[in-house]
Amino acid sequence: MRGIVLWLGVILILVGAVGCTGEGGFSAEPDNRTLNVVATIFPLSDLIGELGGDRAAVSYLLPAGASPHTFEPTVEQTRLLTRADLFVYVGAGLDNWALQMAEAAGTALTILELAEQVELLPAERDPLGGETPGAEGREHDDEAVDPHIWLDPLLVRDQICPRIYEALVELAPEDAAYFTEKLDAYQEALTALDEKVAGTVAGFRKTSFISFHSAWGYFARRYGLHEAGVIAGFHGQEPSASQVAALAALIKEEQIGAIFAEPQFSTALAERLAAECGSEVLILDPLGGEALPGRDSYFDLMLYNLDIMERALQ
Repeated sequence: MRGIVLWLGVILILVGAVGCTGEGGFSAEPDNRTLNVVATIFPLSDLIGELGGDRAAVSYLLPAGASPHTFEPTVEQTRLLTRADLFVYVGAGLDNWALQMAEAAGTALTILELAEQVELLPAERDPLGGETPGAEGREHDDEAVDPHIWLDPLLVRDQICPRIYEALVELAPEDAAYFTEKLDAYQEALTALDEKVAGTVAGFRKTSFISFHSAWGYFARRYGLHEAGVIAGFHGQEPSASQVAALAALIKEEQIGAIFAEPQFSTALAERLAAECGSEVLILDPLGGEALPGRDSYFDLMLYNLDIMERALQ
């Protein structure tokens, strides 16, 4: 853990101060050169804050601890979008609840869907990884794909950040040089983050894990891990008794010592399985939040999850 903390200091030198605030408000009263940006989830708002710097006032809609799969926005959040220049959401079924809000906010609002041009992984419907409709592009139903694209740092570096950058430049072309500098620095930091994660994962003795729901596919694919099963299946659906029994058998067979739960969902099923199998429940967090120490930036969030995985798989 000390190595992660020391290494994080290097990252913080590479990356400038975040220009983002929490749910329901902008970071400062915008001047005539500041873009108002609203994102659906915290990780996106942190990315935008880094790329926009002091030229973007950023807020996000989803409160810490809430699940984007089930969240219902408030009237005040709907009003928030009427003041925004740019609205950024993941898409692919994760946060489409916000799209209707954004479309109702007026024609002046620029809407950016980040999953639109990403080759998406299929989302598991079956807790044991049963066959799921394929998903190589947007021609498939949103509900068949995994939207958790921000959990792969190189996907963030190579696809997500450039699209956010392009949207910022389009809205404020006079600040293009400033945004380019921010993008270059952040991409360099993401490269370092990827190297840190890859180096740590290379030391894992185990590669298979059980997670609460199908959120870690992009991370697993990038770093050679295997999401052997999921507890809740498709979009939080609870498994049947036979599926729980099959998961328990898998955990024992593969000697999986830890089961990953998430703070956005109840841990009851994970704890039940862990008690039956003699495993430990550890908390992975795909979302983080500004008010959560140790998970209050994209980099901190990724390092937190890396530390949890190291504890489980070393």
